[in-house]
Amino acid sequence: MLFWRTDRDNSLATGAVFERDREYNLKELATVVWVGNDPFGIPHVRFSLIVPGFDDAPDTRVLSASVFRERYRPASAATAA
Repeated sequence: MLFWRTDRDNSLATGAVFERDREYNLKELATVVWVGNDPFGIPHVRFSLIVPGFDDAPDTRVLSASVFRERYRPASAATAA
């Protein structure tokens, strides 16, 4: 049986905050800056990345939307604040 997700892009909106656990109990926080397609029609996410308490200077990166979804999860309310 196959399950299809139809609302995939709803969470990838400008300003949405996502997180990823890293080694040494660090969390990366990714804030979506832009979501769009490249010239070949592949969806990409441009995001600002910080590691609170370690590197608070934001770094801008780009990933395909599918890879971004694999690596990051929506941030909890306590983490995003």
